[in-house]
Amino acid sequence: MKIGVISDVHSNSVALDAVLSQPDIQSADTIYCVGDLVGYYSRPNEVVERIREERIPSVMGNHDSAVVESTPSSFSLHAKRAADWNRRSLTERNLEFLDALPLKIREFVNDRDLLVVHGSPKNPLSEYIFKEDVDELFLDFYFDVPPEVIILGHTHHPFAKVVRDTLVVNPGSVGQPRDRDPRASYGIIDLDSLNCQIHRVEYDIEKIATDTSQELPKALSDRLYEGR
Repeated sequence: MKIGVISDVHSNSVALDAVLSQPDIQSADTIYCVGDLVGYYSRPNEVVERIREERIPSVMGNHDSAVVESTPSSFSLHAKRAADWNRRSLTERNLEFLDALPLKIREFVNDRDLLVVHGSPKNPLSEYIFKEDVDELFLDFYFDVPPEVIILGHTHHPFAKVVRDTLVVNPGSVGQPRDRDPRASYGIIDLDSLNCQIHRVEYDIEKIATDTSQELPKALSDRLYEGR
């Protein structure tokens, strides 16, 4: 059984559409979204509606929480402006959808114990977990009995790593990659072999950048071309 994993779309429906059009993710048995559907860019309604239409199970990210509730003071000026603009732009129905997102999903999929959380298992909204943080101490700190698959987001840096008998995956960011590769990032997990492949796909950056710069700081659009 194979599952697709996407994260950190950030109101970039152009990148999301490109990812969801890929044959390998279309043929996946299911897809999970690891939060931050909104924020930063100018098409929040299109993103939320596509996630809803595709019935993609999703968790809440820190930008989703900021848009639904109130923007944290820790946000950068540009992130705050984008969150506030997204909040004003979303339909009531889409805001209600975001508000109802769970902080975690933990369930058995194909007899595999799977956890999906945006940040970390104990701080699902705000803690960053990078590849170098994932080791046996990581498993022992966060779990009495670790799940077999842990899917994280938030960092915008993709990785897949096996520690003991646990596969830890961050699919990277669909809508705002930060690993100096501007292509949208996603993952395909093979639950039978406990293996994950990270994939990249080009999309029309100019389209979302032009649209965003009409409403939000140009710096948000500019960073898309460099993947930072």
